[in-house]
This record gives sequence, structure tokens and C-alpha cells, in this order.
Amino acid sequence: MENNIKNAINWFLYSGIQNKPSTQSYNGMDMGGSFNAWFDSNKKEYSYVYPEISGYALTLLAYLYSEREEEIFLEKAIQTGNWFLNIQSKEGSFPVAFYLKQGIQHKPEEYYTFDMGMAINGLANLSRMTNKEEYLLCAQNTADWILKFLRTNGSIAAQISKFDGLIKDNDKTWSTQSGAFHAKLAIGLLNLFDCTGLEKYKNAAINLCEYALTCQKITGQFLTYGDLDGTNLHPHCYAAEGLLVAGLYLKNNIFLDAAQKATQWMAENIKDGLIPRHKLGEVYNYNERADILSQGYRLLMFFPSTGNVENREALLKKIVSYQHPENYPREVAGGFRFGKLSNGNAADHTNAWVTMFALQAMILHKNKPLKNIFHLI
Repeated sequence: MENNIKNAINWFLYSGIQNKPSTQSYNGMDMGGSFNAWFDSNKKEYSYVYPEISGYALTLLAYLYSEREEEIFLEKAIQTGNWFLNIQSKEGSFPVAFYLKQGIQHKPEEYYTFDMGMAINGLANLSRMTNKEEYLLCAQNTADWILKFLRTNGSIAAQISKFDGLIKDNDKTWSTQSGAFHAKLAIGLLNLFDCTGLEKYKNAAINLCEYALTCQKITGQFLTYGDLDGTNLHPHCYAAEGLLVAGLYLKNNIFLDAAQKATQWMAENIKDGLIPRHKLGEVYNYNERADILSQGYRLLMFFPSTGNVENREALLKKIVSYQHPENYPREVAGGFRFGKLSNGNAADHTNAWVTMFALQAMILHKNKPLKNIFHLI
């Protein structure tokens, strides 16, 4: 397992998934420090620059720095943090994506509050690493912007127009509407509260988590498609992750119990080392995504009495099977493939967030405790 960890770290640091300073630009802005979503081996090119994933990367770099105390992690994190400082709008938001090459855009132009939350946590973690106030202020500006869209029932708008600031939520998919998955914003907000002592961040985190509870069935399943009886396991895990961190930090057993129930429901549906990608009514789709497998394994590490040993071992084995060997080309060696599309076709691009989630899952398997709960990616 240590060799798998080493290879994944090497991919994360040296594959080119992070843009080097002064090598890529967008409308005159240096993209150095940012992270691309994935590398496409067929096209031999990187996809779009992804602020959400760059926020995850900041947290992973903080986590690796705390684990291994190597300066390269701090150096890379500062590059990413400085990029965030350069691209932040006056109101505190970040674009959803930057397309450095012409072609089809995968993402709409709306701002996503969820993406902002991942940047908030990463920037707060970077501020802790460096003791530099500018990163904390950057995180606060983003948090203050998204809190404008927090509703009285604890839900938050999912999409905001970049042109007029109006809410653009719709029921197209789980990520375009308010949902339990927004509980993961609580991680960054509680990190900010811990750094600043400002109650507004803690209160917002609690409201988001309490709203998530209203989306959970008695079985532990989080509904992710509005009123439909359906669940995508990716946001299901996001909800459990947010409630887990909030529960541990606030010593709130209600949140912790909800996270454990969500993990238990997920574990009961593991089959042949696979977590279903989604469930609609009584129909399960087991065309796996490696990010969901890694999220699920991390949750099982926090609730060791949940599930069974055989399922956990099969799950870890399946996760590791998605890693490229170390003798592959630099752009992919040590990185993790995405998995499959909903229709079962392979999506073999070497994926940034999948590799980050899988890397943390492997380290937790080896070392178990997470020293800083805000380092959950």
C-alpha cells in the first residue's frame, strides 16, 4: 500500500495535473497553481481548469504536509492559493471552470455554491499552514458571498448567475438544486469559525446540516433528486462527510448519528466490492465511479463497526485496481481512472479528484486517524 500511496503522490505533484506558473493563461490571467480536472489519454491533453478541484487540492496538500512535513507540499499549496487570490471576483466568487483550449464546454457559466465551499476550506487550511491573513480573508470573502443565498429553512441555492446574481436552480440533476450534499459546506464554514471566532459561520454550518437531516430517510439514505425517491451516492457521501465533520467538531451526536446511518445504508448496498453509483426507486446502478468507492471507504474508516471486514477489503481492492502502474507515461503513472459512465462504458481519463479521494482513503487505511478533521477532502 505504501508504494500505491507514493505513486499517487508523485502523480499529484509531478504529472502536470497542476499547471506550473507562467505556462498557461486565460484572458491574460496566469493559470499557474491551478489544477485541471483530468488528463485524457486519447486526446493527449488536460481538460478544463477546475476551481472546485483546486480547493480540494489545497486541503490535500495541507493534509500531506501535516502527515509528511515535506516543503514541496507547502510550495505547491502556496501556488494554488495565490491563483485563487488572482481569480477571485470583487464579490468573492470564483468561476466554475476555465477552458484553456477551444472546444465543447462541459460546465455552465453559473457559479456553484458547493464549489465555493471547497475553495473556502482549502484556503482556510492554507492560512493555517502559512499564517498569512490574505488567504483567510479570501476564504471569508467567498463565505460571506455564499451566505447571501442561505435560506431560512437551512437550504442554500445551488447555482447563481454570473451575469445578474440571480438564483438559477433547476431540477436537471442533483448538483443544480438545493440538497443534503450542501452539508459539506459546513466543513469550510466551521474551519473559518475556528479561525475567526465569527458565529455567523458556525450558525450557517449548523443550518445546512439541519436541513440535510430533512432529506434523509429513516434507512439512512439521503434523497438527492428533490421529491423523487432517488439517490446519487456521490452527493449522498458528501452529505455524510459534512455531517461527520460537523458532528465531531461541534460534539453533536445527532449529526454523527445521521452520518453513521448514511454510511450503514451505503455499506448494506455494497456488492462485489462495488458501491452503487445511484438508486432510483428500487433499481440500483452498479456501474462504478472510483470517487464514490473512495468516499465510501473513507466513511467506513470513521465508522469501523459499520459494514463488514469482507466488504471493506473488497472495496479497497477495487479502488486500488483503478490506479495506473508507475511505469506508465508521466501524465498518468500513479493516477486513478474515473471508472464508468452510467451506461457502463469506461471513462478512463486519469482524474484529479478521484486520485485525491483514493489517496486519502489509502493513507487512512494505513494510518487510520485524521489529525485535523478539516483535512477531510
